[in-house]
Amino acid sequence: MNAEQIVDSLKHRKGRHVAITWRRSLKTLKTCQDVIEKQTTAHVRAGIDYANLASVKEGIATGERDEVQPLPTWQEWAQPPFILRHKSNGTEYVRLYPASFGNLVPVVAYFRNGVATTKEAVRADCYASEFDDSGDGKTVFNVKAASVLSIAD
Repeated sequence: MNAEQIVDSLKHRKGRHVAITWRRSLKTLKTCQDVIEKQTTAHVRAGIDYANLASVKEGIATGERDEVQPLPTWQEWAQPPFILRHKSNGTEYVRLYPASFGNLVPVVAYFRNGVATTKEAVRADCYASEFDDSGDGKTVFNVKAASVLSIAD
């Protein structure tokens, strides 16, 4: 999808939980000639203000985190509060927030040359940075708009 299609789909669902599916290629070692992809379907919220999230306000109040900082210097809002743009290359990203319900866990699938496989089967062929095994929940994340496959309620 492109940024305009994403905004059209999300603008009437601002702050609501929606299911978004995106797919991207993973960075592989030079010894791997295969195309390895990761597809994620997650329930997220979009179109909200990060500084107004209860978890962010609470973290600031208790001193667990600093005040909300402005965007990094390489980013700018293209269509706030939905789409960010990389200043130098124009790549657009959709700003997403994890679902506020703990039981809405993302579903991840891996593919090698278009054929479904497992995380364990592709791990050795990819950079370690492609796998976040920390278990730390993110309060916000950005997905390349071109990677988004579908948006549904």
